[in-house]
Amino acid sequence: MSALGSNVLPPAFSAWFGKPVVLLVVIRQCHVPMPCTIVGECEDDVRVRIQPGWEMEVRKDLILAVEEEAAATNSLAN
Repeated sequence: MSALGSNVLPPAFSAWFGKPVVLLVVIRQCHVPMPCTIVGECEDDVRVRIQPGWEMEVRKDLILAVEEEAAATNSLAN
């Protein structure tokens, strides 16, 4: 069977791997911007690097948006 006919979807966050981004995350009904770098992805989680040597898993259902860090910084300046 070809990959086109299968139900396997490509990772949703793979385009962002290794790039500085800002995730908009929901924490206790608050929208919190989280600057980080996406370093991995599994079915339910995205692995992010907050700073060198500090990585964590973020549940995908808590992520509202992903934006390049430079674009997010520019929109905050206006």
